[in-house]
Amino acid sequence: MATQYVIATGSMALTGTVPKTVIEIPTGATAPFIVVGLEVVFDTVTPGSCVAEWGTYATTGTGTTATPLLYGCDQGPAAILGTVKINDSAEPTSFARGTLPSWLIPLPGMYSTLTPYTREFYRPVSTLTALRLTASTGTNVFVNLVIEQ
Repeated sequence: MATQYVIATGSMALTGTVPKTVIEIPTGATAPFIVVGLEVVFDTVTPGSCVAEWGTYATTGTGTTATPLLYGCDQGPAAILGTVKINDSAEPTSFARGTLPSWLIPLPGMYSTLTPYTREFYRPVSTLTALRLTASTGTNVFVNLVIEQ
């Protein structure tokens, strides 16, 4: 069984219509990972929407370093990843939206998904991956990202 980890961002502020990278998660040189779950919660009461995009980047932005936490029972060693960052205050350079479609999340509310087995979002070794959100209105957001390695 693969080891599961969660990256929890805590509350982050989004400024209306300004893209913000909420998680940078680079794979290590020796181990890929897959995304198996994602939860995004917004606290605004103003109706609107948020575009969520997975992409890659060339150079890391300025964010807070985060340690993926073991998730579930009987978990093993630490994740083999590069430096994970959350809540970027300066965007990573050369963000390029990936081949997965972006999606639109209605505000206010919560988006939660568990990826069906064999349909997980696979990230190969030595890949700089980022999750970027662009809300139509100012709001706070909290993200939980569950990965397996």
